Amino acid sequence: MIEIHLFEQLVAFADCGTLSAAAEQLHISQPALSRSMQRLEDELEIKIFDRHKSRLSLNENGELTVKYARNLLLQETSMIQQLRDFDRKKRTISVGFCAPALIPEFVALLSRLYEGMALSTEVTGDPRLPEHLAEGRYQLAILHDEPDPERFCSCPLDSEQLYISLPPVHPLADSQGLYLKELDGQTFLLYSQTGFWDDLCRRKMPSSRFLMQTEMEVLGELVANSALPAFTTDYVMKRNGEISDRITIPVLDKEASVTYYCVCPRDNADRFRRVFRYLRSRDSLPADLS
Repeated sequence: MIEIHLFEQLVAFADCGTLSAAAEQLHISQPALSRSMQRLEDELEIKIFDRHKSRLSLNENGELTVKYARNLLLQETSMIQQLRDFDRKKRTISVGFCAPALIPEFVALLSRLYEGMALSTEVTGDPRLPEHLAEGRYQLAILHDEPDPERFCSCPLDSEQLYISLPPVHPLADSQGLYLKELDGQTFLLYSQTGFWDDLCRRKMPSSRFLMQTEMEVLGELVANSALPAFTTDYVMKRNGEISDRITIPVLDKEASVTYYCVCPRDNADRFRRVFRYLRSRDSLPADLS
């Protein structure tokens, strides 16, 4: 069997055009590269070079050999990457979250149930999250809609309610509840990693302006020292407490109250049987896991 490094050296020669340039690129001596090319010809049992007094060039056989060699090297690279990805997936649990809620508790639960496994999380507002899950981009997902039971196993996790946070002097601060359309046209402070909540706010308030913040601590400082409205949820308030000198008002839109589901493809259900068994024995993720 022909060793793969001979084809790598052949492609280097084709790219560089001369033995000396290819040898320099490969960090080997020119005589060593020349011997390798002779050995490749011997292994193939065909002539792939035209030899001139002071240089070497590819003949038609050589040009075709280079073409096949490039394809072979691409296949080798692809094979190695796919094998590494396969191995990494066996040792990593990748979870896609539709919103940042429940990440600390859920990650803690997985760490406890699958000790030694690496965990990868991503918050995404992409409505194709179920499809990404089915395609294998994630092994588990936290969705805010119950998925198709024919394709996925799921279990309810917890719920979350959206609130608007207003300064007491805001004209709507005495409201018992608000619809997002009543707030359209205003400027809001908004965290950049809110998942599907971002899409909901933009869709329901197309005339509003959103000042995005990438750091939650900075956002909290701005909210505490600004007259601009912002958003929060009952989950955030339960974990972090309410912001002083602010009025929190529930958002009344139907989409502003969601139930989260832990989801995996049915063909991956055996791997996560422990997760679903644990979740079905409780109404929600316990606080002592966070």
